[in-house]
Amino acid sequence: MRKIFISLMIITVIAAQPAFAYWIWTPKSGKWENPKYAAKDTPEDQIRYAKTFYEEQNFKVALREFKKLIKYYPLSKEAPEAQYYIGRIMEDLDKPYDAFRSYQKIIDVYPYTELVDEVIEREFKIGESLLSGKRLSVLGPLKIPAKDKAIEIFKQVADNSPYGKYAPQAIFYAGLGYKDIADYDNAIMMFKELIDKYPNSELIDKARYQLAECSKLLSLRPDYDQTPTIAAREEFEDYIEKHPESEMLNEAKDIVNRLKEKEAQNAYNIGQYYESMKIPGSAVIYYRDIIQNYPGTEWAKKAQERLDEIEEK
Repeated sequence: MRKIFISLMIITVIAAQPAFAYWIWTPKSGKWENPKYAAKDTPEDQIRYAKTFYEEQNFKVALREFKKLIKYYPLSKEAPEAQYYIGRIMEDLDKPYDAFRSYQKIIDVYPYTELVDEVIEREFKIGESLLSGKRLSVLGPLKIPAKDKAIEIFKQVADNSPYGKYAPQAIFYAGLGYKDIADYDNAIMMFKELIDKYPNSELIDKARYQLAECSKLLSLRPDYDQTPTIAAREEFEDYIEKHPESEMLNEAKDIVNRLKEKEAQNAYNIGQYYESMKIPGSAVIYYRDIIQNYPGTEWAKKAQERLDEIEEK
């Protein structure tokens, strides 16, 4: 009688609850569970169930069901597929960086899944969209540029598969990303890495040009240090020598000429500085250097005028 009485009490309590809050006894877990939060009996059933919501574009429920599969069946062959769909949902919800992080979990946790190649391709395309100007939402309608996130993604793509088809292009794009945010030191490192690691890549020509371009941009500093400017010019001259048929040849030559003008101007300014300090002998050294090494520049003419005046005095 006692057992019957207890059973009747349980039935009464359950029946008294709203339909959405009922619990059932599951022999597998040995405890009472709410079906809403319980997984299906097999990972196959669970992934199939989750996909129905995804196909209906009910992303909120689909996300919950895919996460449930990973929680209850983390070692199943369906687990990486569930993680993949989580990334797809993040893309569908216009959350590209969250999608990237979801995809990256597949490579970190399930590196041997057959989904790896597709995941890397999707990561790469997310990086492309962010590099091309797509913004990330931060607070409601507020969106911000995400070049830094694009760089992170491209570098991760290259790390994920160093010998894959996307690695050279990912490194090249990472370099462009650094260039866009004016981090020329890291941009140069990326382009040099591409040249060193993938000497046969079809991007070598463009990488050398960008390397020279970043060296030039790095040299534009308001001081007397000529080292970055000279390095930039030498990079472009090296590019011209190795790519005489390049479609960018004329532009490269023009940049070399402008850099020479800048070097000559810098040397002329140093000469002016020594004159102002009443040290004409040092000024003469710089003026003669300009005349000898930058004869075609406007500064060579000015240097000759200053040299003539100093020698007359």
